[in-house]
Amino acid sequence: MNRTGYTGFMKLSTKLFLILLGVTATMLILAMGLARYSFQQGFLEFVSGMEKARLQRIAQELVLEYESNNNKWQWLSQQGLDSIIQPRANSFPPPRRQDFARHPRHVNENEREVHRPPPPRRGLRGAGADAGRNEVPQSKNPATAVFDQAGTFVSGNDMSNQNETMFMLELISNQQKIGELRSWPNVEGSSELNNLFARQQFWSSITISIFCLLLAGWVSWLLARKLLVPIHQLRQSISVLNAGKYGDKINPTRNDELGELMTNVDHLSQTLEKNRSAKNRMFADISHELRTPLTVLAGEIDLLKAGIRPFDQQNLLSLEQESNRLRHLVDDLYQLSLSDLGGLKYTFTHSDISSCLLKNVNSIKQKALDQGIQISTDIAAEIFIPIDEKRIEQLFSNLLMNAVSYTDSPGEIQVKLWSDDNEIHISFSDSAPSVNKDECERLFDPLYRVDTSRTRRESGAGLGLAICKNIVEAHQGKISASPSSLGGISMYITLPKARAVS
Repeated sequence: MNRTGYTGFMKLSTKLFLILLGVTATMLILAMGLARYSFQQGFLEFVSGMEKARLQRIAQELVLEYESNNNKWQWLSQQGLDSIIQPRANSFPPPRRQDFARHPRHVNENEREVHRPPPPRRGLRGAGADAGRNEVPQSKNPATAVFDQAGTFVSGNDMSNQNETMFMLELISNQQKIGELRSWPNVEGSSELNNLFARQQFWSSITISIFCLLLAGWVSWLLARKLLVPIHQLRQSISVLNAGKYGDKINPTRNDELGELMTNVDHLSQTLEKNRSAKNRMFADISHELRTPLTVLAGEIDLLKAGIRPFDQQNLLSLEQESNRLRHLVDDLYQLSLSDLGGLKYTFTHSDISSCLLKNVNSIKQKALDQGIQISTDIAAEIFIPIDEKRIEQLFSNLLMNAVSYTDSPGEIQVKLWSDDNEIHISFSDSAPSVNKDECERLFDPLYRVDTSRTRRESGAGLGLAICKNIVEAHQGKISASPSSLGGISMYITLPKARAVS
């Protein structure tokens, strides 16, 4: 399996652990590298300061010997510089901070005034001095040479052509330059003690890095497990939902994004349970609504076939009524399914909604009067908004027919239309009977009826309000129901004056 396939099947916990460990290891390596670089730079400066201090000690002795030998350098050529540069016990002065300077190529020190300690004189190279040197760790002295005031080599080990790093210190006697002391140290290997210290620091850094990396791995593993606990809960909850068990809840206690996701999963579970209940209820209602006219038709046909009823115009009209009732139910179901699926076609034009409402009110006013119901209107004139006139007329007709059908006689229906800066407001309010406030919003559910016996005032399947809701939402509006001040139900609609482009 290639690397891509392996990563695709890697668990999220493993991925998160590797990410945390990788980030921690990268930062640790970077920090240790910078610390190591800083240590090396400081260590090199320390060693350079030690070399400067050594040159100053040698320079003091050279000047004293030079003055005691008639201000001549011949003695040094005969004895050699090694007799001077060997360190004496307890004579190594501590380096001064201002002397810790490393020069990449040359170092010029113009020291016009040399502070001389009490002269060691000849005792410098005596037996006591040698005994003292044997008591301290020996260092490998860097290459050192003396040049006279003209720059001519006098004595020592001249490495001018072999080493780029050079330290130079002028030799001053009686405020006059008598020569130069030069050295070419291999700074990184100038002392065994220094190298041992550097190696110890290196291995200490490696040990600390390994320990920190192991600690980071352990902490990353704990964090990965801790962070993935809500993910595992979500996975289990979704698995339960996938099995069709919508009643279980996560009940999140977190306030972060994962807690919000858990809350959304709980809401999804409730929505799925609600939709399943609505679907089952709708199937039961549809079967009931279809069974009633079919049962009546089958019974009347059986009576006609048995000769109990004569096949005349009256019985034929009864068959036609049940057939129309069945056709009306099927048409409503078809319209509802189209509106739910977005299959209803809408053609929006800038039309006068006031005239559409007034036309529908006038068409049903006589039927309402025949049933003892008065219709009063308060409709603002000439309000033009983008609407589909055919669907809006279907909306108004369904609401008016519903109000007339479910209002006791004598009764009253009030129709109002007004506008503000951004919206159109329409209300249909009727008199008794009414419904409970908690049941008002359920009136828009398909086939929902307040009375459990499903008795109807006249033909209808209880799908009109569901279709009305879809028509209003297609116009980017809202519809709601509430108990009216007249004692019945009030349908309230808001439509935008300007249709938003989707």
